[in-house]
Amino acid sequence: MRRFVYRTILFEYQKDRLLGDRYINDEEVEKTLNEQGALGWELVGVTTTQEGLLAICKRPDGSEACVDRPPVTVSESGCDSMEEEEVVSARALQERERAHIMELEARRRQAMQQQEEEQDQDLVGKIRIF
Repeated sequence: MRRFVYRTILFEYQKDRLLGDRYINDEEVEKTLNEQGALGWELVGVTTTQEGLLAICKRPDGSEACVDRPPVTVSESGCDSMEEEEVVSARALQERERAHIMELEARRRQAMQQQEEEQDQDLVGKIRIF
């Protein structure tokens, strides 16, 4: 069985002047991915985030897997605990990561909404009271 190492690259949004739209510099993406490809990295996934475009690359780790090597395991209760380990597929890890990102986004939206509500309490009409 072949083993891989993975790398993520974040291409951050850029702004067109001060108040312009956000965009991804496609020339930078192409240049960076070509450089990584020359180093043996293969692009296997792309997703958007709040900050920009997240590229996921992989390449063989350079060592041949031994039959007696145990599979990679991840603990349900965290990395520090060795109890109740389970074998996790790459797809399952991706789904967990996606769920975690969605949870973080929900927390961020909730915090922003709470902050706006707190700011609205300081307003009388349209005059802010300090």
